[in-house]
Amino acid sequence: MDKKAVVRQYAKSHKYFTLDEIVKESNLSKQVAVNYLQALKNEGIVFLAGHGIYSYLTKEFNIPKNNRVSKIRQILEKEFPELDFIIWNTLYFQGYYHHTQTHHITFIEVEKDAISPVVDQIKRSYRNVIVEKKGRIFNSDFDITRDPIMVRGLINRSPRDGHNPRLEKILVDLFVIKDKYRTMADTDYWELWKEMYSLYRINFSAVFDYAMRRRNIRVLIQKLIDIIGLKQVIFGSKSKLVPNITLKKSRLR
Repeated sequence: MDKKAVVRQYAKSHKYFTLDEIVKESNLSKQVAVNYLQALKNEGIVFLAGHGIYSYLTKEFNIPKNNRVSKIRQILEKEFPELDFIIWNTLYFQGYYHHTQTHHITFIEVEKDAISPVVDQIKRSYRNVIVEKKGRIFNSDFDITRDPIMVRGLINRSPRDGHNPRLEKILVDLFVIKDKYRTMADTDYWELWKEMYSLYRINFSAVFDYAMRRRNIRVLIQKLIDIIGLKQVIFGSKSKLVPNITLKKSRLR
């Protein structure tokens, strides 16, 4: 088997892997491995999944259509044509749960100085529009049985495609809100992570960077190692990203 075929075969047998892993397993030099990985990337066989992390998964998660999200987006685009915002709904993963979601939350994320006018505008068409409060305790007027619309500040460098969040952002946000708003059991959340990890390509650099911004990097990384088994993926890379994560992780303790 030629050297490129060795790299290809290794990639096919691993959903995610790092450069160091493939060098160790194949006995190729780092430069040779990099060259063949680049060639496989150009052929659409291997994909980047973060700094120094590669994946053989071709599928990416596509945001499903949601009527409420579509209607609110139309309102925002009409009334605030220059507004920078992200909008999403917790029903996006309904098809991946073992039980049916009865209630949901719609999140609208906007620049902080736009929160009040956006709330006033959305209230003309919808009930139970709430401004999210900081902290881990849910708003006193929060009631998930009323399918609330939560307006909150936009976090810079959120993983996104236009007004839609990317999978990496939603997974981190769900980690935060599952306890704050009691949206799902802890076991359900990690089952969802396993499902997404198995089916779709995840950019772990985007996950880590956004989790850092949401100040949940230490707990999330430990859970990903313990529950999902991502120790090699997270710490196997020699990129600059991992040392930064572990350094900031220690500061958050």
